[in-house]
Amino acid sequence: MTVNNPLKKLIRVPELFMVKLSKRRKTFMITMRCSLIFIVLLHANAFAQNIIEVDVFIPESAQNANQTIFLTGTVEAEQHANLAVLEAGVVKQLFVEVGDNVTAGQKLMTLDATLANLTLSEATAALSAAQVARDEAQRLYEEVLALSKKQVVAQTLIAERNAALAAAEAALIQQGANVELRKEVLNRHTLYAPFAGVIAQRHADLGEWVTQQTPVYTLIEQNNLRLSVAIPQEYYGLLSGKAVSAKVQPDFQNADTVYAQLDRLVAVTDNQSRTLTGHIYLPDDTTLLAGMSASAQIVLPNQSADIVWLPRTALKVHPDGGSSVFVVKDNTARRVLVEVVDQNTDQIAVKNTSADQVFVASGVELLKDGDSLQVNKPQEAL
Repeated sequence: MTVNNPLKKLIRVPELFMVKLSKRRKTFMITMRCSLIFIVLLHANAFAQNIIEVDVFIPESAQNANQTIFLTGTVEAEQHANLAVLEAGVVKQLFVEVGDNVTAGQKLMTLDATLANLTLSEATAALSAAQVARDEAQRLYEEVLALSKKQVVAQTLIAERNAALAAAEAALIQQGANVELRKEVLNRHTLYAPFAGVIAQRHADLGEWVTQQTPVYTLIEQNNLRLSVAIPQEYYGLLSGKAVSAKVQPDFQNADTVYAQLDRLVAVTDNQSRTLTGHIYLPDDTTLLAGMSASAQIVLPNQSADIVWLPRTALKVHPDGGSSVFVVKDNTARRVLVEVVDQNTDQIAVKNTSADQVFVASGVELLKDGDSLQVNKPQEAL
């Protein structure tokens, strides 16, 4: 028969409590371990998500790339004139035709000068009469001077003869000037070439009445030719006051390239195209002719060695108007504040940075300084 012992039950209670406590501790430790593993995995996942995949770009410095602008221009003569006569009249004779080469001072055409010749003859006759009158006044004055030594003439007569001589001399000068005027009028009935060149056009025919406002010939100089190009206004600061080399390629087959320089930059901007006119003077032995087209490659002068050309996608524009780019250092993004100094369709030129760096070329809008990066294969320099 079993006898219940109360003391034994009291001893049994703490043992049961310890077993239950041990189970709870074990459950707590398992729970803590699972929590730590979850936290580690969560941080690892977050760290993995913060690694941003980007494309990068390795540039060339401004000394080696994109320092040439390509323009198309027109060959023009330094001297290009529509020639007109200096007097109105009827065309009497034409000495040259279209395509003829003429020299400076060569006679090109004459007007009917019948009236001019008659007027000159009249003036010449008047000059001869004035010369006779002057000689007679001189003789009378010398005669009265001789009589005055014998004190047989009045002083008033001497003064009158002196005044008459002075008037005759003035009339002689006047008639001489009139003769020269008539000669000049007669000379203006002939048109002369003001410079050497080729006759490009003839605008008048024999027997046609022309005036001082009527062009008779178009004369174009052939030696002093230049290529006129329209240069965008953003290049004014780079080109103004500097010696800039240029390479001219004629737009026809089997033409030799001409090496020259931008000799003149006209500092006036066209208010429609916002361009400036540049003149590239060509050598005298050039095969180009006035009116032809040609392409010009103008080499821009280097501003400094720290100008770098980058893709437009590499630039981050700030709300305040500033700009920055990101460079890669140890797979980390580093922001660099830059200044945009030039641009074209696909690229921008910036300074305050160096070309000896790797630049982020994609996703810069959301990129922050210090972000971890996964770098893809670099783009080739543009």
